[in-house]
Parts: sequence; C-alpha cells; structure tokens
Amino acid sequence: MKNIFSLLIWTGMLSFFSPNADVFAQPGDSVYTVQGRILGGDTREPLANASITVKNLNVASVANREGYFTLRVPVSARNAQLLIRHIGYENKAIPVATLLDKSNFVIVMNPLSIKLADVEVVSGDGSELMKKALQRIPANYPDKPNMMIAFYRESVKKGSSYISLVEAVLDVYKSSYKSFEGDHAKIYIGRKATHITPRDTVLFKLQGGISDVLLLDIAKNPELVFGEAGEEYHFRINGLININDKPHYIISFYPVNTQEILFRGTVYLETQSLAFARMEFNLNVENRKDAYIAFIRRKPAKMKVAVNRAQYVADFVEQDGKWYFNYSKTDVSFGVRWTNRFFGLFATNYTIGSEIAITDRYQDNASKFPKNERIRSTDVIAEKVEYFQDPDFWGDYNIIEPDKEITNAIKKLSSKLLRRDK
Repeated sequence: MKNIFSLLIWTGMLSFFSPNADVFAQPGDSVYTVQGRILGGDTREPLANASITVKNLNVASVANREGYFTLRVPVSARNAQLLIRHIGYENKAIPVATLLDKSNFVIVMNPLSIKLADVEVVSGDGSELMKKALQRIPANYPDKPNMMIAFYRESVKKGSSYISLVEAVLDVYKSSYKSFEGDHAKIYIGRKATHITPRDTVLFKLQGGISDVLLLDIAKNPELVFGEAGEEYHFRINGLININDKPHYIISFYPVNTQEILFRGTVYLETQSLAFARMEFNLNVENRKDAYIAFIRRKPAKMKVAVNRAQYVADFVEQDGKWYFNYSKTDVSFGVRWTNRFFGLFATNYTIGSEIAITDRYQDNASKFPKNERIRSTDVIAEKVEYFQDPDFWGDYNIIEPDKEITNAIKKLSSKLLRRDK
C-alpha cells in the first residue's frame, strides 16, 4: 500500500519564527455568531460535513463530525436565509434570525426520495459491481490529457489553534486515464501564515501535500486503496442515494484481514455508468501503535506519536458523458507526547489537513510542465510558496480564513481562478 501522507517533523525552540497576527485577525463587532447542530431525519444521527451557506453572501461553514457548526454572519444579514446541504438529503433553508441567541438549535434534514426509473435495485455483496466499475474506468473518464486550474489549501493545527496555513493557485497537468503517466502541478501564486510561539517545541511540516491530494483521484489510482484487484476487501451494497438528481449505489468496504492497517469507507457509483462519483474513506489506525510509521518521516526517540484518525475524500463531476476529478481532502490527527516530560502522561493533539478544488479545466494545448517547475512529492509547500507571493492578487480576500469552507475562498477569487491565456 502506498503512503498517502508523509510528514516531516523537526523539534526545537521556534522563537525565531515571527507570528503573523494580522492573518489570524478576529471579526469585528458587527456580526452575529449563530450555532446549531444538523441531524438526519431518518437516523437522528449527526450529518458530518453538511455545508451551511448564507444566501447571496460569501459566508459559509461546514458541520463537524458531530454535526455542530458555528457561523459568523453580518448584522445586515439578520433577515437572510441559511441554506443547509448534505448528500442524500433535501436542501433546507432557515432564517438567520431563527438561530440568534440559541446555542443548541437542532436542524433536522429530510431524506431525499429517489426516483428509481429502470435502475435495478440490488443489495448484498458488491464485489462484482466494484469489479465492473474498475473495468469501466477507461470508458468513464477522459482518454486525453487535460489542464486544470485548482485552489489548494493546507493547514496545521495545534489543539484548536492554527499554527500554519498555506493557500495557493495551481496549474495542473492531468494525464489520460488510459495511461500510466502521473499527474503533476506547479504553483502559480501562493501565500502562507504562521502563528508559532516560543513555547512550541514541535513543528510539523507537511511534505508532498499537493502530490497527495492529486493521488486521491481514485479513478486514476485505484490501486492506492484497492490494490491490484480489491481482494483485500469485503464490499457490500447498502442501497441507493440521489446525487445531483441521479441515483447512485452506496457501497461500503472494509478489510478482510482486520489485523492489517488498511482502508474502509464508502464508494458512490453512478448507477448507469458505474462511474466513481465520490469516495469517503479512512485508515483503521485506531489503537495501532505502529500506525505513525506510514505518516512520519522522522521524529526524536523520546517523542511518542499516536495516530488518532486518517480520513480522506475524493469527489468527481460529470460533464458531457465523462467524469472528471473535482475535489479531494485529507485530514490526519496525531497525539504527541514526550516520555521525558511529566512522566509522559500528557499529549498534545496536532491536525494536518489539505484539500484541492478544481476551478477550471480545458483540453486544448494540454502540455507537460518543465521538470524544474513541477511540485515534487518531497516538497514542503509551506516553504515553496515564499517564491510565489503577490499581495495584489488576493484583493479583498486579504485574510486567510481557516474556519471557512474552501468554497468560500473560491467565491471571493472566482474571476482569478480561471484559465489565464484565453
């Protein structure tokens, strides 16, 4: 199994870093803070990653794993509508004023009904369906290379505080799905922010973040998760779900050998084409003392690292009968403790995240970048963006907003995230 995520750790006092307080500026007094929790009406379970937006405003957030969200809304938007979305559920609009002065407001989403038409309803073992889906990749995805413009973000959190943030606009060369050639990217523009204090004694540096989110194109790299033929996994069909008005099979998978560190998760296959539309998966790293080896390149002997979670998302979009890579995300959490301090009893949690969203694509003049311009899998992007800074590029979006959904940043930069040679 390939390593999706590689991290480089250095230790030492970091007082030589200059915290950039402006990048972590707090909102003014002219905002409301609204909070709530989103549950599924059929299961009463939290709807993790549900998106929350304010209609007609560039204000957005996303629910956490327990369904909770917090959103700062301008006072002028008191009478606006919150729009809540989640795959498999009907969109729901709620007045902002409804949530004011309420900290535990519960929003219940109604399941989306599915019009089955001629879809064959199946359940049970999904091995054959997955085998067919893998075989149909060359037909479902582009057979010619294309170019993409992408917005990329990566972050490092210590506890609940961000200590490193990077944002960049990328040019991406996407090779044909019929070839074994890899994809590669180069930085067009970028920026970073650090908020590291003299008390910080650990610095995580994310190595190969851009390469990793591109590898999460599961249709291009199915062996990354499933190996040669998926024989290491059980597959089960769990019914149907409606995505963009089309029915999709829900297929869960989990390792045959639970003693090995492997993946588990859910695949969404479009029923007619059997194309991979979305995949949400994670590594079974819980309570595995050796799990950190897959992520950590180097660490001090007296530092103990436990992997709390390792989660991934890959998303695709259909256009003119072909499916294209559209979005991917990684989220890995570690507990770090020192055996020579306080008897090794106390751990500090660090969370490393990266995500990429495609904002434009085209097939004409698709050409590879010179090797000296490409991002390598060993590159630390937080160090690379220092050479691609341009304050004027970011315009009104002059503050990195780490708690905002990536789509919020894209909306603010929409005119600058398109092909530049048209």
